Amino acid sequence: MSSTANALASRAFVDGKSAGRCFKDAPSSNLIFGKIQTVTDIEQQANYAAINRFWMHTVAVVNRIPTIGMDPLTGKRGDSEEPGTGCAIRWGSHHCILTAEHVIRNAELKDIDFFYRPSGRIEEQRTVRPQEIYDATPLNDPNAIIHRSAWEDLAAITTVPDSIPHLEFFDVGSSRWADPQPGETVHCLGYPSDLGVIVRARPEGNKEVRDIALYSSVFTADVLPLPSDDERKFKITDFDPARHYLMPFDGAAQGRRPNGFSGSGVWLEHDEKQIIWAPNFKFAGICVASYKGGSVLQIVKASVVTRFLQEHFGPA
Repeated sequence: MSSTANALASRAFVDGKSAGRCFKDAPSSNLIFGKIQTVTDIEQQANYAAINRFWMHTVAVVNRIPTIGMDPLTGKRGDSEEPGTGCAIRWGSHHCILTAEHVIRNAELKDIDFFYRPSGRIEEQRTVRPQEIYDATPLNDPNAIIHRSAWEDLAAITTVPDSIPHLEFFDVGSSRWADPQPGETVHCLGYPSDLGVIVRARPEGNKEVRDIALYSSVFTADVLPLPSDDERKFKITDFDPARHYLMPFDGAAQGRRPNGFSGSGVWLEHDEKQIIWAPNFKFAGICVASYKGGSVLQIVKASVVTRFLQEHFGPA
């Protein structure tokens, strides 16, 4: 497991108090292929290169419409503007931010803010530095359009390629995608809400606004076998093997929650031979749901995502 720090802000109303949310990005010491706790300098550089590749296709997404729920930091009842994740892809001439539809449900474009990496570099950082916390901002494109799937938890926001700095739109339409099989290793980078750190608080009327720095996080897992009939009936109820696959979230065993990974891109290492290794990955789907207390994540297959894209935009 690896964490990065960036800043993006949303707000939650907890017992009459408002809690803000921020995102900050810089990688921590446990790295992506992090089942290895001790790594050589070359392995560390390879890990950073892989994280950088995922990161350049990833944004945090904030739906500013408050939802009634619970403050993830205090556990108190309240409303919150929930963060999620988006994946930047290109489909033919269309540049899109893919996400899970439930992340932006009931929102118009004016209700959605985005956080992107503040620079093109990647640095190791173990503490939150207030001067490096950045707020999520609206998309710099008044003509952007939200496209929602009627049959799957998917949405795409079409935009212009320079609407978000330091972001690269991955060309899914060039057959750089794959549906991984059970046992294959995949990687996921997103913005989980449980990595929040309160960095400041201020009064706003009769409420208190709390700014919370959230760290992006990346993890690696092997695709799980198909669930049993009993699991599909009682525990993994929305799973469809024609459209989805499952991957474990090992952080749940340490009390971690996967909330915020919704909308994250999932990546499979390219199997072509390389004389010199480079971080070369295929798009492998979008994370949309979790089961079993957050220990199992459901991914929409890349083939299903391309079907959605073709339905809205035609052939790539």
